[in-house]
Amino acid sequence: MNMPSDVPPQTFALLSLVQAHLKHLDKVEGEVIGSPQWEATLESTKSVVAAKSPGLAITAADIPMIVGTGSPDRKRRLYATMPVAPEIAALADESEVALFAYNRRGRLQPANRTAAKSQARAWYPPAKALAPMRIIDDTVWEPVAAATGDSGRPSIMEAAAGWLVLLAVVAFIAAAGYLALWFFDIL
Repeated sequence: MNMPSDVPPQTFALLSLVQAHLKHLDKVEGEVIGSPQWEATLESTKSVVAAKSPGLAITAADIPMIVGTGSPDRKRRLYATMPVAPEIAALADESEVALFAYNRRGRLQPANRTAAKSQARAWYPPAKALAPMRIIDDTVWEPVAAATGDSGRPSIMEAAAGWLVLLAVVAFIAAAGYLALWFFDIL
């Protein structure tokens, strides 16, 4: 990706996330285009995508703005952290604009029917794209946690599940090693 040299850290993080999703859906890279309405905006041969800063909701004014951004023959996608009102989702569906919700861990999920057609389930970006999301400060995510209840941090159950899987793998390797030593009469 051709990243401008004077991009703020938060913009870089969102550009990395949106670029990874663009590669996932369209199998192409995008070029950064300037737009004052959104934190990060990319255009590829197939799509125009834009991301709002964490804590900013998609408004009715964003839909005609994204439709008018970039080349006219591209698909349109908007990314935001805040919940989307049903009337705005319906307006976006009429304009064929896909709305996606992202969280602190980079999970992207569809927020309207147009987005669900291109990606029905939640998607997690690769670690390379997710690493810059750690740049965004905790204070930026406070309105998101207040509005959605999702802090973006793994819950106790998710963290415990990861450790349990690791523990099971270590136990399996230890048991296989013990059985191998027993079979060859080393023990």
